[in-house]
Amino acid sequence: MATIERIAIPLPTGFDPRKHSAGLLKLICDRHGDGWEIDNIDLGASRATASRQAAITQVSASESERESFDVRLARGTRPTDGDRMAAKLEDQYPGHVMSRFDVHLGLATLTRMDAPTIRCRGAVAQALGVKPWEVRCRPRADGGFDLGLPNRYMPSRHDGKLDEVATAVVGRPGWYVTVDPAALTASLIPSEPPTFPALIPYPLADLSTTDRDRLMFGRRLPAAGARLGSVAEIDWKAQAFALVAGLPGSGKSVTLNAIIAGSLASGSELCVIDLPAKSLDFAWCKDMVRPGGWGCDNAEAAVTALALVYAEGERRARVLAAEGVVNWLELPQERQFAPILVVVDEVTALLVPRRVPAGIPRDHPLKVEVDQENIPKAALDRFINKIVAELRFVGIRLVLSSQVANNSTGIGPSLKAKIGHKILVGSNPSRQARTQAFNDETSVPHVPPTIRADCDAAKGSGCAELEGTAPYVFKSFYAASDDYRAALLRLGVPTTGQPEPTARQIAQHTDSLRVDEALLAPRGARRGADADPDGEPVTDRNGRPLRGIAAANARSSRLQNRS
Repeated sequence: MATIERIAIPLPTGFDPRKHSAGLLKLICDRHGDGWEIDNIDLGASRATASRQAAITQVSASESERESFDVRLARGTRPTDGDRMAAKLEDQYPGHVMSRFDVHLGLATLTRMDAPTIRCRGAVAQALGVKPWEVRCRPRADGGFDLGLPNRYMPSRHDGKLDEVATAVVGRPGWYVTVDPAALTASLIPSEPPTFPALIPYPLADLSTTDRDRLMFGRRLPAAGARLGSVAEIDWKAQAFALVAGLPGSGKSVTLNAIIAGSLASGSELCVIDLPAKSLDFAWCKDMVRPGGWGCDNAEAAVTALALVYAEGERRARVLAAEGVVNWLELPQERQFAPILVVVDEVTALLVPRRVPAGIPRDHPLKVEVDQENIPKAALDRFINKIVAELRFVGIRLVLSSQVANNSTGIGPSLKAKIGHKILVGSNPSRQARTQAFNDETSVPHVPPTIRADCDAAKGSGCAELEGTAPYVFKSFYAASDDYRAALLRLGVPTTGQPEPTARQIAQHTDSLRVDEALLAPRGARRGADADPDGEPVTDRNGRPLRGIAAANARSSRLQNRS
């Protein structure tokens, strides 16, 4: 069915468009009726072409029986008449909607649509800010919808709105959208919400091929429509330090064990720092640490284990300086160092100093005892900060584990800013916990509500903000400690008969940290600042005790007199 009539008119000799066009148009209208317009004049061929649009909206009865048919629009129909024409035509042909409206061609198309398709088309049109007939929509066999998008579609502006249509308007959580921006097509596809299985076994069979520099520790949340997510991994080349945070029972130890197993399998040395009571989580790999790398028996052992790592880092730095390179990865492959993974668990208990109630004298046994306990904590804090600040280029990798990451728990802003990989284990952490753990909490996705509501799926899940990749939701791999150990022994991971620092090493690195034992004795039984070398009080001529410099001078004078 033609919507525009066209005719060709021969031109007489000497025709001048500037003088004769109006007369030509009048001649055409006199012969053929009103509504004609001259489209073009070809003087070379001595011919003019004219056209006109139908005077009224026309549709044949036979066409109205089909699924889709065209109608000719009346002459004078304007672009702003779309809503009026849609209402008029859709009322005239129930079950059909206007799916095309082109006033320039004088054409509209009516298409039969069911109610869900009409609802989808309308929701998409509203989301994109266009008229419904600018969106093509047809149902899919799986219950979803295929779309044709208008030219004004922009991914950055409209993808989020299309997701909302899919999951909250025409579908439900789990539905997803695929878009081809170049072709201006999209599909709303039904699916169940992505989730995790109750358990994701660690792929122990793949330990032998573990990448030294890309450490897998779990799986990401599957993409919409997928059953299994990609591997969650730490890129040690992008950054050498990581933070694993999470409340008790959230699964931090499971995550740490996966990190330890992968590191040992790929040739890394291991150093573990922990409280004696908590070190049971890592007892399975105690004899797999580097000699002296088990810093879990007491505070002195912890300080010594870190001191040995720091000393090795300094040695490596000297080697790099001699080789004229600034990073261990620049050395030839056969001469590169074995990475050292340092795991510091329970950072808060290890680093945060005890407080002494106000009013207790400086030389009171309780104050001295607390000072003795706090000195190793300060030493640990010092070594951790020095390793992070100075030894990132020698192959030392550090993982700090803490329930909360803030200044009062041993991980202050300065230290946190130097740590690139941040993992928060737990399916429903508070906003404060997320803010303290991540650099930009707003950019890190949350564990979906459907997973949080499923206890099995939620266990071991969390969020990761890692260098070299966009933030994501993950679930840690799991394997029993015995299975990790057996698999690593089969690979030939070396063991040591001396995991703890030796007494000599401890003495070498911690003697300067000890408080004089005399200060720990009962106050009345020890020699204080007001006693001479024989224990006699040092007083002035009036019998009043002397302290500080005065007491020191008096003792010196007494010794000179005795000599």
